[in-house]
Amino acid sequence: MKQFKVRNGKLIGGIAIFCLATVAVIWTNYYQQNKADKEETIASAVQRNSNLAVALEQYTIRTIHNADAVLHLVRMEYERKGGKIDINELLYSNAVNRDIFKGVGLVNSEGKIETFDLSIHSGATLDFSDRDYFIYHLKNNVDTLLISKPTLSRTIGKPVIVLSRRVDKADGSFGGVVVIQIEPATFTSFYAQANLRQFDIISLIAPDGITYARRTGSIESSGEDVIRSPLFSHITNNPDSFYFAKDAIREIPTFFSYRKFKNYPIIATVGSSETDVLEGYYIRKQRDLLSTIIISTLVVLFSFAIYLVLSHRKKMAEKLLEEQQRHERRVTEEVILAQEKEREEIGHELHDNVNQVLTTVKLYLELALHNSETREELISKSMQLVMKSINEIRSLSHDLSAPTLGTRSLIDSIYALIETISNSTGIKIIFDHSSCYASLPMNQKLAIYRITQEQLNNVVKHAKATTVSIILSQTDKHTSLIIKDNGKGFNTFEKRNGIGLNNIINRTKVFEGKVDIKSAPGKGCTLVVNLPFIKIAEKTGEPVLL
Repeated sequence: MKQFKVRNGKLIGGIAIFCLATVAVIWTNYYQQNKADKEETIASAVQRNSNLAVALEQYTIRTIHNADAVLHLVRMEYERKGGKIDINELLYSNAVNRDIFKGVGLVNSEGKIETFDLSIHSGATLDFSDRDYFIYHLKNNVDTLLISKPTLSRTIGKPVIVLSRRVDKADGSFGGVVVIQIEPATFTSFYAQANLRQFDIISLIAPDGITYARRTGSIESSGEDVIRSPLFSHITNNPDSFYFAKDAIREIPTFFSYRKFKNYPIIATVGSSETDVLEGYYIRKQRDLLSTIIISTLVVLFSFAIYLVLSHRKKMAEKLLEEQQRHERRVTEEVILAQEKEREEIGHELHDNVNQVLTTVKLYLELALHNSETREELISKSMQLVMKSINEIRSLSHDLSAPTLGTRSLIDSIYALIETISNSTGIKIIFDHSSCYASLPMNQKLAIYRITQEQLNNVVKHAKATTVSIILSQTDKHTSLIIKDNGKGFNTFEKRNGIGLNNIINRTKVFEGKVDIKSAPGKGCTLVVNLPFIKIAEKTGEPVLL
């Protein structure tokens, strides 16, 4: 039992290690896959934002180029004619797309509108001398495209971004400013039809942190100050990259991609909130977590089932071993009892027969010494009794001793056994060995002889038979012994504990053979023993004496 507990403990330990290792692998894979999925999701969002930032940069540059082309056209025409020009006719004749701007005009050196298009007709008397762009061009005699911060337009009453260039008179002095105003939404309208989520951000930002244009979801805005954004520390090291931080306006954690324009003081940024970026990831994470929990549970249950099966097998093996040990002890006890019984029978035989006969011989011889008249008769009787004792001892010796198979064949030994039993009991015994063609190992021959002897003794003691048939035959696979009698038979379904039958079964098991007993009350008994054929000599085609 102690050994079983040790084995059972090892079994539990082994299964537990297997279960823990498998579950550890499953959860490690879950965390690694989760980590990789999160990184891939973020990388995909960053790449998407980077692509949008590139598109925003290209669209903005194209819009600025188109607006600057209009400025050059108006200035060139104004300088060529040296006076007032009809901007509407000029724009119309040059097929200018007027959708991108909300007013084109020329402000003279005093800050008054010199000429204008239809969209600002009502502002002819307005003064723009206080505007930053006017002051800049007045003080700087350079041909530079100036892009202003969003400011409230005095012509249309909406926030606009003003693009302007200096206009010089014929003598090179300051002659005014040619301007074009663009609504901030024009730059982000490129994404108006895009499927932007609520917290998606698209913006154009000046280096001082003021937004030129910003679109948050579907909401347009401009002029916000985002100078505290980490963008400006990142852009110092890399003009084209990404970062993760809270949005400077809404304080929402966001993944940003950005690009700094090479030729303009503009930074394009595109951002997606952490919640939106990782929404699909969290759904997959929950799904994978549920799957991992289910798989881990199944592994634990499977391991427990394996433990139950193996534990049951262990218990059955231990039980079978205990049963075999009990059987072996019972067989040993029966063998010992048989030996004791045999010794007792030998003692009775010697005491009841041989001892009494020898006592009678002793008495006859003593009488012969003192009586000369009957001496010869007494000596003759004594000789007869001595011969009887010799025969009794010889018969007893034959029953106890193994056959002399070393000097006599198995067939001859069985014939001798048959002769002894037939002479002493009168039972007719028929022996057929015509199907035997090869010799057998000595231990198998001895087993066949002992089984035959045991069964014949059973017949003599219990069967009340008058005829017995013995058939010894061989095939390529088996050596077969069949002993059939016409005795009273017995019920094979009743448990029988006979020593003789157990001896037959045990001798057969030694050679991994099979025993079959067919009997019924009043129908005699047939014993069939099949032993695996062990060939030690070639077949000759003729019967052998084994």
